[in-house]
Amino acid sequence: MRRIPQITILLIFLTLAGCSHEANDTNQIVLGGLEKDLVLDADYSVVEGQFGTGSMYQLYCPTSWNGGLVVYAHGYAFPSEDPALPSIDDLRDALMEMGYGVAYSSYSQTGWAVHEAMNETRQLRGLFSGAFGHPDKTYLMGKSMGGNIAVALAERNPKLYDGVVPLCGVVGGTKMAVDYVFNVRLLFDYYYPGVLPGNANDVPEGLDPGTAFYLAQLALMANPMPAFELAGIHPTNIQYADATELFTAILTGIYFQVGSFNDFRERVHGHDFFDNTDVWYSGSSDDETLNAEIPRFSSTPDAEAYLRQWYEPSGKLKIPAVSIHTTRDEVVQVFQEDRYFDIVSEAGYSENLVQHYIDRFGHCVFTLEEILAAFDEMVAMSESGVEIKPRD
Repeated sequence: MRRIPQITILLIFLTLAGCSHEANDTNQIVLGGLEKDLVLDADYSVVEGQFGTGSMYQLYCPTSWNGGLVVYAHGYAFPSEDPALPSIDDLRDALMEMGYGVAYSSYSQTGWAVHEAMNETRQLRGLFSGAFGHPDKTYLMGKSMGGNIAVALAERNPKLYDGVVPLCGVVGGTKMAVDYVFNVRLLFDYYYPGVLPGNANDVPEGLDPGTAFYLAQLALMANPMPAFELAGIHPTNIQYADATELFTAILTGIYFQVGSFNDFRERVHGHDFFDNTDVWYSGSSDDETLNAEIPRFSSTPDAEAYLRQWYEPSGKLKIPAVSIHTTRDEVVQVFQEDRYFDIVSEAGYSENLVQHYIDRFGHCVFTLEEILAAFDEMVAMSESGVEIKPRD
């Protein structure tokens, strides 16, 4: 598809309907009492704008629109980064080649901005409808943290959406993702004491995650053997095929724990959100000593409530979902999928969930063909018209 210059429209409500226009057509439309130009291409139309929160969004509609819309939720960005639109040109263009409209936003905040992202992602369907007409079908797709967002929207707003594709998603819930990286840090400190400043529940403000990564890397290179025991300890259970994958997974966990700690702490008003008071660590050469010596931390009720709200899945999956996950994901461990299956099964909607595991190391390292295959499968499930009811 040919690229076109993007026209920025800073107002939300649009009066243009339909996606089929002449090439290089310029339309005068009234937005908020002002005349604006909207430039259209022969292949597709694009609208770019901003929410009142400052979040940027883009809406794409192909000329040969099939009436379907894919709403995409991007993944985690560290608090030190500025909000940015996701780089999904290949996926977006492939979906438009299939006839689908595509909508996504930058989110108004970085960090674990699930609350903000859910609100802004939910609005994209309405914005697209105002610009191009009401879609017949609306599908969700989310990557990593965006998988958590997509699942949350699917569970909470099943009448707005017709299917969901989580990609390497935090589908087992925020608490599980937090617990994993914090336990990696906790166990690293146990096996490599004094290497990193602070501890799992106290990350100094000035500690850069890149610095923590470098310090931990030096320690692993100097004494690699404890890392292999660390990997097999429940509840970390790090999946790896060789030493390089193992060290990468440990270092990535530390990077995320250090880089996200103060963002989470601010979101829960300075309270403690990690709790391992009742965790029994097992799989070491001496579990009794490990559990006696490892530090214990407790969370506060309000912090726990925040993690549940943004977002712990209910399992009430009333629309089809097809997820894909690599078996050795070093950021979002594959056992997130196992937990989500259990939650959905307990709620009685397991027939609506299909999970595919790709034997590969890395986070969200899918081919375009793998993503589109999952999407096609979800659409086929949606179009089958089978209504799944919860069990009694």
